[in-house]
Amino acid sequence: MVNCTKGEAGRMALPAHVRELDLDALDDVVGRRDAKAPDKAVLLVPGEGEPVGIALRATTNAVGSAAMCALCRTTHGPGGTALFAAPRKGARGRGGDTVGTYVCADLACAEHVRIEKATATLRPAPGLTVDERRAGLRIRAQAFAAEVVDP
Repeated sequence: MVNCTKGEAGRMALPAHVRELDLDALDDVVGRRDAKAPDKAVLLVPGEGEPVGIALRATTNAVGSAAMCALCRTTHGPGGTALFAAPRKGARGRGGDTVGTYVCADLACAEHVRIEKATATLRPAPGLTVDERRAGLRIRAQAFAAEVVDP
């Protein structure tokens, strides 16, 4: 976790399967909300070498109309996306400087890019294969992580 203390990271109530991930083999973006504090979340982004863990804070209200996730480019119906903010790494973040973006409210981008056909509430980026959508998600998540780590 690059933008929070070890204590903050340790207090996050994440599912066991997230805490037990083999980070050396991580090739998908993994996002989960804290089960005990839904306004807190974590985003694990595969990188060159080791993955980057980013602490996020969600706004209290999801977007009330159809909107697209900035990371996976899946279009959601009302309530399917939310604004997430990440404190920047280091002194800037401790001073309140953040990076924000609209992301899938459930942070399940890695699952959404695997959807083959649009549903009533989820529409993956058209004209792309699942592998192309996965690669695009990884690239955009890495760019977001870079903004948090080294603006």
